[in-house]
Amino acid sequence: MTKKFKLASLSAAALLSASLLGGCATDQEARDMAQAAMDAANAAQACCEANEDRINRMYQKIMSK
Repeated sequence: MTKKFKLASLSAAALLSASLLGGCATDQEARDMAQAAMDAANAAQACCEANEDRINRMYQKIMSK
């Protein structure tokens, strides 16, 4: 699975879970939940990218020796 596909899957799962657990939500509540899910997914993606960058820097440092 690619990172973007995983991110989209996590976002969709979070949104679906929130809508099922929340019962009947207003349009604005649904948008707020979707935004919260997207914010969480973006934060997770940023963390993954930071870790990947860190690992790549360590690899480059080791390989340059």
